[in-house]
Amino acid sequence: MSSNPASISKSTPLDGSGQLLFAAVADDDTGASDLAGMLAGQGVHTLLVLDLPSPTQFAEWTRGYQAVVMAEGTRNLAPAAAAERTRAAIQLLQTRRPRFFQLKYCSTFDSTPDGNIGPSINAALDELRENFTVAVPALPVNGRTTYQGYHFVHQQLLSDSSMREHPLTPMTNPNLVELLGQQTKRRVGLASYQAVQAGAGVLKKHLEDLRAGGVSVVLVDCLDDEHLENICRAVADLRLITGSSAFGMKLPAIWRERGLLTGESLLLTSLSSTAADKGCLLVAGSCSAVTLKQNVWAAEHGIMVRHLHPPRLLTGEVDRAEIVAEARGELGAGRHYLLATSSAADDVRQVQKWAAAGGVSVPALGGALADALAELVLEVVNGQSIGGLIVAGGETSGAVCRRLELGAMRVGRNIEPGVPLCHSLGRFRVPLVLKSGNFGSPDFYGKAVEAVALVGEYLTL
Repeated sequence: MSSNPASISKSTPLDGSGQLLFAAVADDDTGASDLAGMLAGQGVHTLLVLDLPSPTQFAEWTRGYQAVVMAEGTRNLAPAAAAERTRAAIQLLQTRRPRFFQLKYCSTFDSTPDGNIGPSINAALDELRENFTVAVPALPVNGRTTYQGYHFVHQQLLSDSSMREHPLTPMTNPNLVELLGQQTKRRVGLASYQAVQAGAGVLKKHLEDLRAGGVSVVLVDCLDDEHLENICRAVADLRLITGSSAFGMKLPAIWRERGLLTGESLLLTSLSSTAADKGCLLVAGSCSAVTLKQNVWAAEHGIMVRHLHPPRLLTGEVDRAEIVAEARGELGAGRHYLLATSSAADDVRQVQKWAAAGGVSVPALGGALADALAELVLEVVNGQSIGGLIVAGGETSGAVCRRLELGAMRVGRNIEPGVPLCHSLGRFRVPLVLKSGNFGSPDFYGKAVEAVALVGEYLTL
C-alpha cells in the first residue's frame, strides 16, 4: 500500500492549526452529509463545508475538527468540470495536511458511461500523486451491496431498481467494473466476494497483487457488515479511498486502535439557540419513490403540505406571496410545513414531457426546479424564524444550502443511517437535515423533527 503507518506520528495534535486526520470530497450535499454523519456517529468531530471557501475562512471554520467533508456538487457537472472541481477541493484540503482522503460518491453509483466518477477518481489520484485506490460503493446498512462486480439495491439489480428511472442519472448497467472502466483510462479490476470473505489479511494481499499487476482502481465486493470490516482493515493504510459513506462506520475504530484518534478536541464553534417554539420547514424536491411515501406520511400526520406544480412554479404562475404567508403562519404557530414538487410518479413523467416540448433537458429541468424551490425557501426564512430546516433530494439540498449561504455545518449523530442532524454555521444558524431522496423510512420526517427538538443532544459527541 502507498502509505507507511510507521511514518505517521501519533503525537501530532488534531487542532485547527495542525493536521486533519481525514478529509473527503463528496459529489453532492446529501452525500457529504451522509458520510459526515457516519463519522460523527463514531465520535469523530466532523465539519461539512460547502463549495470552496477562501483559505482564511476554511482555516477558521475547520479549527478544532478531526475530519472535514467538502460538498462539491460535482455529480451533474460535465466530467471535465467535475474533475477540475475535485482537484481544487483537494488542493484546499491539503492546506490542513489530512492523513487520509476519500472521494465520496453515492451508494447507487449515480453515473452514466461518460459520467463523473471515473474522471473524479483520476483527478484525486493525480492531485495526491497516488497510483492506486479502491472503489467501494456498497452500503449494506441501507441495502446497497455488490457481488461479483454487480451492484444491488435491496436485492434488486441496480438496473431493475427505481434508479433505472432516475431523472438525472438513470442506472441501466449494474456491472460497475464495466461502467467504471468506461469512465477512466486507468485499469479497473475486481476484488470479488471470495477474497473479501477470506478476511482482511487475504484481501490486503489480493489488492497488493492486483496493484503489482497494473490495476489502478479495484472495485470491491461487499455484502454485509463483516465484509465491510474486512475491507476497511485491508485498505486502512491507503492514502486515498473512494466510495460510499460505509467507510465512516468502521475506519474510526481502526484509527483509535492505532492511536490516531482520541476523544480530545478543541472548543468548537458555539451554536445559536434554536427557535424551539417554531415549526420546521420541510422541502422535498426529490421525486424518488421513497420521498413520495414520506410526503404522504407527512400529510397523513397533520403536516400542511403545499404541492407546487413544477410548470406553474417555473413560469411564475404560482402565487408566491400567498405561499410565503401561509408557510410563515404555520411555522410561526409552531406547526411544521412541507413544500413539495412531486406527488406521484405520473406527475414526474408529465412534467418531463412538458419540459421536453419546450426544449428543456431533464438535468436542466431538475436544476431549475431546485433553484426555484431554494428561492421560495429564502423568501420564507427571511421573514420568519424557524425551528429547523429539513430538505429531501440532492439537487434541492445543494440549491437551498447555497441560496441561504449556509457555508459550513457542524455535524451531529445520525437520525437514520446516512442522515445526520447538522447545524449551520453560516447566514442562517439553524438545525439542518439534508436527506438523499432514496434514504429514510416512511416516517422519517417525524423522526427528523423530533431530532431538531433535541438538537443539543444530537450535536454533543
